[in-house]
Parts: sequence; C-alpha cells; structure tokens
Amino acid sequence: DQPDPRPFEAVENDLLLRGDLHRFSAQLEKLQKEKKGVIRVLFFGDSVIWGDCLTVRLKRDFQRDFGDGGRGLLRLVDWAPTRLMDHSNLTSGAFEKKKIPFESFQIPTFPDLGFTGFSYRPFREGGQSVQAIAPRTGNYDVRHYQKTQKTHPDWPTIDDVGPPRDAKFGTDGESWNRLQLILRSGGQPANLHVRYEDETGQWNSQKKEVSFSGGCQSVEFAIPGARKVEVTFMGRPWIDGMAVETDAGVSFSSIVMRGLHQAWLLGVPEAQMQCGYRAYKPDLIIFQFGINESQTLHYAVEGFTAEKYEGQLRRLYGRLQKAVPEASILVLGPWDRLLKQNGSFQPYQAHTTVRQIQKRVAHDLNLAYFDGYIFFERTGGIRKAVSRGLIQMDYTHVTYPGGHYVADALYNQLIDDYRAWLQE
Repeated sequence: DQPDPRPFEAVENDLLLRGDLHRFSAQLEKLQKEKKGVIRVLFFGDSVIWGDCLTVRLKRDFQRDFGDGGRGLLRLVDWAPTRLMDHSNLTSGAFEKKKIPFESFQIPTFPDLGFTGFSYRPFREGGQSVQAIAPRTGNYDVRHYQKTQKTHPDWPTIDDVGPPRDAKFGTDGESWNRLQLILRSGGQPANLHVRYEDETGQWNSQKKEVSFSGGCQSVEFAIPGARKVEVTFMGRPWIDGMAVETDAGVSFSSIVMRGLHQAWLLGVPEAQMQCGYRAYKPDLIIFQFGINESQTLHYAVEGFTAEKYEGQLRRLYGRLQKAVPEASILVLGPWDRLLKQNGSFQPYQAHTTVRQIQKRVAHDLNLAYFDGYIFFERTGGIRKAVSRGLIQMDYTHVTYPGGHYVADALYNQLIDDYRAWLQE
C-alpha cells in the first residue's frame, strides 16, 4: 500500500500508473484460482460513456476472461443515455428519480441521494421494477467500422468479443442467482415481493419485510437460475441500489453522470455514501471525467478555478478511500478535447490543466491512472481518430467503435499489469 516513491515528474508520461491496483489484482487471482465468488467493477463516467458505448465493451472483456458475474447495479428508470446494453429493463414509469442536478458548482448537500449519486422511490405502493437478461446487443456503427477497416490496414482492429468463460448461454448472459437491494427508510416499513422466472420458465416468489433502524440496509434474495426478475415494493423506501449477480465472475456496473462533474458526488451525505459502498463492496471503482470540468474552468463559471477543482478531487477520493479502503480506484484520464475557436477546432489550456491535475492527484493518492491523452497520441492523434471514425466530429466524444477501442486498450493495460503483479 505504499505510494509510488518516484516523483510525479518521473511518471507523468507513463501510460499507466499502477497505484493501488494490487488490491484488485489479488481479487482477480483469487477468482481465477477458486472459480467462485464475484468481483465488482463500478464505472462512473460522463457523456463519454453515453449509451454504454465504452463500458459495455469493458464488461465483455472482463467477463470473457473471468466469467459473467452479472449486470451489477441496475437503473430503475431508464432513458437513452443510461440504457445498458446486453440487458433488458422492462420497468414502466413507476418510480421517481433523484439525481445530482446540473449546475451544482457549489456542491450543496443532496439529502435524498444514495452512494452512486442516484436514488429511486416508488410513486405509490405497489411500484414494480422488471429486469431481464437479454441477447447480446449489436451495433451497426461497430459493424460498419469493422468492414471499413479491412480496406484500411493502418486503422486499429476491433474484433468481436467471445462468450464468457464456461458460458452456458453463449454471449446471452448467465442466469442470476442473487438479487441485492440497498434501501433507506421512506418513513415506514417496506414489504418486498420478488418473483423470478428460472431457466425452465417456472416462476417462483419470495417476500421479505424490512424495518428500518437508521442508515441504509442491504437486503438479499437467492434467485437461483433467474432469467427475469420482478420486484414489487409495498411501502415507499429509497432504493439506492439494485444489483443482480451470478455465483462467479465479474459483475460490471455502469453509472452515467451526463453533463456533471465527478466531484459533485461530494453532495451525497457522507454517511449515506459510506453505508452504500460498504453494503455493495466494489473491488474496482473507475472514474472517467474531465470534459465538463474543463469547460467550466475555461469559462470560469461561478469562480471555478484549478485550485478548487484539485481540492474537490482530493476530498472525493479521500472519502472513497475511507469508505472502502479495500477497493482499488482507477482514473481514466481524458484524451485531448478540441473546441471550435475562430472557425476551427483547437486545443485549449483548461483541458490540459484538468488532465494534469487528475494525473497528479492520482499519483499523490496512490490511485491507478490510465492516460487517455497519451493513448490517443496527444492532440494530433485526436484529429486522426476523428478521421477514422473513433471520435465524433465534435472532437470530444467517442463513437461506438471508439468506445470499444478505448475499452480494449484499458483492459489490456490492466491485464498486463495483473500479469506483471503475478510475476512479482
């Protein structure tokens, strides 16, 4: 757990800083040896991961090699930016959603929010969430890129990802065996009614009553062989998390904070953040941010400065390290971003500043860091990535092929580091 003794200047041009990845590596080794138990990866991102465009590929990479541990934390209320691929959310509009609002630059406290920055509550008694395993989601843009790449051998190859290790259902997702709910009181006890359809098409049901005594509570259901789950809430508790998992493999959660700063998670009451993280117990927490922060810094919105940004990051990561000291934290650093200035797309200093702060803070706090700027070959590389269809014409967001490309590179670096750790 000792931080890298080298000064920041000696590592600032490294593609990957290991940081505390040895904790995650130890869990991967245990899973590989024992072939049981679930490793939880929790990925937070801004609009770069819109529509699961990057995160679904990282999920598939992990599950191909280490097994399908489940779809992790689910949204109770879905819309296009947060929709998960390889999954079917059949919930109708039965829940109100609480989230961090836009323009929360002063980071006020949001008392209703759970540990991920979101929480849900039934509008009325009997609110029901319906979640199901779905066939693997395809994407036309990826297919088009693969076809075009055959005539452009200098473009990076993006191959299909095969089924998870020991997959019973190929690429269509393994059956769930466990449902976890992380709840807070809505002012009265709650009765939970869970129905699930197993692999034979048979339906089974369970009920539990939850009496709250303060803080959040984790409620678990055994749902062997479930392909579809219905959860009905009698009462109106706050639902901070709902996760579905198997018996073994990597459980992958994608949390989209579109248009927000990552440090606005500091608006979640610290006790609720600690309670939720300790109930869910992630093994690896990944943060991909920087676009919104650099734009805020560029325009100095509400007096936002580099010093404020750095202080907020240190507070957030420090709070997480306190809440789940056994977890690894990885920062996916931003690639260069170009803004339209004087009629053409150009780099701007604020984005460089945000990137440098992120990497320095990661080094100082012994966090892992993958440098997207170096990976995309700096400013000139972004222009090339746009011409290849990996970055959108806004010179900011990845396309679906670009999301796959970044995910594969991040995954390969993590696995290379894992193998190096095993050798050591």
